[in-house]
Amino acid sequence: MQVTSISAFRANIKQYYDNVLLTEEPLIITKGETGAVLLPLNEYNAMQRRLEILGNSSVMKDIREATLQMAAGQLTEITDIDAL
Repeated sequence: MQVTSISAFRANIKQYYDNVLLTEEPLIITKGETGAVLLPLNEYNAMQRRLEILGNSSVMKDIREATLQMAAGQLTEITDIDAL
């Protein structure tokens, strides 16, 4: 993860932007004691989806139950996804 100052970012915005897209790594841009993060759109969207899942108590309950069932060896083989 790269870190740069707002001044350096401003002077080289295209280079930093292109690098974030190329490496798919966030860039932390600092200004004094505060900062911001530049990250690829696909990573931002993935984070939003994860937050939606984590914030949905029903889905989290299903995940916990499935994890317990897997740990207990209660697995079901699915050969035809359309049959679900």
